[in-house]
Amino acid sequence: MKESAKLILSVLWLSLMGMLLLFSVGRLVRLRPQKLRRLFLLFACGLMGGMVIFISDWHNIVPTFLIFLTAVWTGCEGSRIKRLTVGLMVASTVFSFNALVDNGTVFGGFMVILIKLCFCLGFCVVIWKYGPERDFELSPAMWKLLFLLTLPPVGIVFSLILLSDPNVYELSVQYLILLLLSLFAFAGLLWTMVVLAKQQKLEAEAVMAAQNARYYEAMEQQHFEIRRLKHDMANHLQTALALSEDQKKAYLRELLESTENTRTLKYCGDNTVNIILSAKEASMKQKGIDFHVLADIPDPLPMEKPDICAVFGNALDNAMEAVEGLPAEKRRISLEARMGKGLLAVSIRNTGRLSESRVKEGIKRELPVTTKMDRSAHGFGLPSIRAALGRYSGTMELRQEGEEVCLFLYCHIKGENLS
Repeated sequence: MKESAKLILSVLWLSLMGMLLLFSVGRLVRLRPQKLRRLFLLFACGLMGGMVIFISDWHNIVPTFLIFLTAVWTGCEGSRIKRLTVGLMVASTVFSFNALVDNGTVFGGFMVILIKLCFCLGFCVVIWKYGPERDFELSPAMWKLLFLLTLPPVGIVFSLILLSDPNVYELSVQYLILLLLSLFAFAGLLWTMVVLAKQQKLEAEAVMAAQNARYYEAMEQQHFEIRRLKHDMANHLQTALALSEDQKKAYLRELLESTENTRTLKYCGDNTVNIILSAKEASMKQKGIDFHVLADIPDPLPMEKPDICAVFGNALDNAMEAVEGLPAEKRRISLEARMGKGLLAVSIRNTGRLSESRVKEGIKRELPVTTKMDRSAHGFGLPSIRAALGRYSGTMELRQEGEEVCLFLYCHIKGENLS
């Protein structure tokens, strides 16, 4: 009976440590949704958190390390270098602490388990409080840099554990200092990760903001030209009155043709949306694209104008790019936008198909993949849409519906009118 109670208590402690370490890993790299993979990762985290690490003992650290890396590899999403770096970072930190506790303290039994559990709790709190933003992402070059920075503490831990004299059962001062350095190296790595993530986010936001500002300035300039043209119309009419009948007809026909592509249509109650849709309709007409609009937006949108440009302008640009290569009779784009009850929903459809590989990658990345040969020239169109929507607790979804590709967007628009 006593042995059964010990076994149950041990499983409980290991499960708690496993859950805390699983939360920590999930904060640094997204977990896969499959339950079996998460259970395997939970088991590996609990095994690593409670594993006894003695000097010169190969039997515990090596298999535990391999099991944990395998669990992170199979149970987490992201690039290979990202999963490997996070796995090494967490493993070296936990193994450093366990080696210190198991070899450098006089405690035993229950106290050791309690100390390790407190460490796992503190480890989890530090990552959630001081770690990078959830679902952060770094470039491959940055992940390679972090991987190289992770190798020294990993090397220190394994060198001390595996290459030490097997007759030595206590930690010397030198070993203690090296293990402490390896343990505190995690703080430096975590801070490096936070700085790199913030820097990359600031750079992306700066580029998107500059692009949106230029986009809106162009729309404003076009609208100014339209107002100027309307202002000049009175002068043109006065001139037409002084012409003969045939000259008058020719003159008026020329004026109508010159203003047809620059007029602002009133699609809805938001002037910025009207400017964008007018400009895009003129561009589509030149390219032979059949464009249909249903915009049920009775009032000005309570959104920043650059965000409106990012959402509507970039979405329509992507749709135009997708249909330009199709036969003339298949070039169709439709936009439906509705505002009501604190929500703005926009659906942009265009003829075409997404390949299966692009659908899977798009779902994984939450963004479709560019079809341009030069990926660096793709800009920040779709990320700009997602960033703009994110400021209003919105999201976006790309899906295939029959013979059409549908980009569905929605966001919350309650609050003060910012237009």
